[in-house]
Amino acid sequence: MNSTPFFVVYRIFSKKFRRTATASAAGVHQKYQKDPSPAKISGGEGKVLIFNVEEALLKPSSPYFFSYFMLVAFEASGVIRATALLMSYPLIRLVGQEMGLKIMVMISFFGVKKDNFRIGSSVLGKFLMNDVGLEGFEAVKKGRKRIGFSNFFPQVMIESFLRDYLEVEEVVGRELKAFCGYFVGLMEPKVKASSLSHLIQEQQQEQQNGNLIGICGSQMGYDFHLLSSICNEIYTVSEADKKKWKTLPKDKFPKRLIFHDGRLALNPTPLDTLAILTWLPFALILVFIRIFAYICLPYNLCVPISAFSGMRLTVSIPVEKTKTNDNRGCLYVCNHRTLLDPLYISAALRIKNPLAVTYSLSPVSEFFSPIRTVRLTRNRDRDATLMKRLLSNDNLIICPEGTTCRERIF
Repeated sequence: MNSTPFFVVYRIFSKKFRRTATASAAGVHQKYQKDPSPAKISGGEGKVLIFNVEEALLKPSSPYFFSYFMLVAFEASGVIRATALLMSYPLIRLVGQEMGLKIMVMISFFGVKKDNFRIGSSVLGKFLMNDVGLEGFEAVKKGRKRIGFSNFFPQVMIESFLRDYLEVEEVVGRELKAFCGYFVGLMEPKVKASSLSHLIQEQQQEQQNGNLIGICGSQMGYDFHLLSSICNEIYTVSEADKKKWKTLPKDKFPKRLIFHDGRLALNPTPLDTLAILTWLPFALILVFIRIFAYICLPYNLCVPISAFSGMRLTVSIPVEKTKTNDNRGCLYVCNHRTLLDPLYISAALRIKNPLAVTYSLSPVSEFFSPIRTVRLTRNRDRDATLMKRLLSNDNLIICPEGTTCRERIF
């Protein structure tokens, strides 16, 4: 009987507490989510916009953005690392997003030299740009200043893409750990509010309250809670809305897209990667057959064999050739820096034992080369003298592009 007053008082205060908590939650919802769709942002031109890259900008891709890590694995180390990542794909799907991400980072980045990692600026930009959603892009560009962050991608994968192509002023991502100048395949925890604090404090000193807008995914996600402590307005993007997004047209790119220094022209999804790696042994067999036919057989035999193997070659040769009084050779120019191009030129013009000059081929490639090669020194005067001497005795094939372009393209 003595406990009855206690339960009465408890029920009164518990009801009052629940009403207060509900009202407080409703107030937070009204404060932080002004509209569920970022496409309806109004007056954002004079405000600072903070957005999540994978949630607010990119269209839905293969699970866990596998193809981007496959690009890193293939371009950084070649077929062996790419095969290891593809074989790990079933495990990546089974263990969940966060653990799957750690596996992809470990396989793709372990042992890669930090200073030589240029894939983020030379290769990934093209594929990331092709996955940008039109609606997300239009929402992001409304901000006076834009800050992009990611709780999924390492910063080295997205920073150049956001700065160079989308003109995003600040980028915050997950840092990769390195030892003695090499990535160890480990990644820092998710982006914390403290990582954005110094950028936000600078903006808050310049702007008044109400000028920080955030765009993220679901309200139940980590990003929503991260932005709720920073922004005055938050706009969310649902997966259903992202599936309806259109791809950003090329004529609306902020800057011209130039794809360079990449070996893969298609987006290496798991199925496409499996097709590439399955075809690779057959491609090597075809290469050896064609090279052997060209070097060891007469032209009336090697041409039908090459055609039977699937090779198609269109040749346009002038009817009259320029006649000279000396016995100097001809300089032939190819438009790509591989040893296959001199082979194609010599096969088309029926030049036996072609001579090609090279810039940066490895000694192993030169050793196995089926044609004669001469290494240049990168010194203009010395290389010019060498080429004149070579042309005085024989035909010469050269690529005027020199080495692969790795400089900034804008």
